[in-house]
Amino acid sequence: MTDPDSLRTTEVLVDPAEEAEPTRAPGRPRDPMLEERALQAALEVFGEKGWAGLTIDEVATRSRVGKSSIYLRWGDKESLLTAALRRNQQRGAELREEEGSPPLTDEGSLRDFLIAHATRRAELYLSPNGLPMLRLYVEARAFPQLFANIRQRTMTEFVLEERSRVEEAIRRGVLPAHASAVHLLDAVEGAVLMHVLVTPPHLLDRVRSTLGAYVEQLVDNQLRAAAS
Repeated sequence: MTDPDSLRTTEVLVDPAEEAEPTRAPGRPRDPMLEERALQAALEVFGEKGWAGLTIDEVATRSRVGKSSIYLRWGDKESLLTAALRRNQQRGAELREEEGSPPLTDEGSLRDFLIAHATRRAELYLSPNGLPMLRLYVEARAFPQLFANIRQRTMTEFVLEERSRVEEAIRRGVLPAHASAVHLLDAVEGAVLMHVLVTPPHLLDRVRSTLGAYVEQLVDNQLRAAAS
């Protein structure tokens, strides 16, 4: 069995002069997509190869970003992976901020919130960036100490944010006081995750095409159960 401590091997920081990015002409601005390319490459490598296979060398090669630039921005592969996974999660959070994240004051707004939340999760799992999230769940369970900080910043913080919004709705009387935000969110997101995981690859297009109806029925069923 792999020793978790062996996976903490720190990669040696090479001389920036030996790992320089392509020379830029005087006054030429730094590529604004450099960070995005590095984070996307980190997601891809982690999704395909897991923590043990995630290396700065591989990320640099895929992203066409110099290793020195990656180290200057993130320092090590734990910080790089954390930033990449948070960026992956925050795409949905940024959308909520643009929409204003109104308080959940009635069952209609709670229903809309849960539908939007479940749809975003399903679309993430179905996207090319879904594999890194699934890999995270496995790696965090296999190496809990190694992934403690990554898990906190890329999973727990987002779960607690969603839970607090549903708990506030319960306090406002949208659902009975005995309703559980944990049970409601577990049922909705757990169903979405299983729906994606157990579907054979050749049927995933059907899942995508029927996702809206599936999520609406799922949320309505869970709201009825929570209100009973």
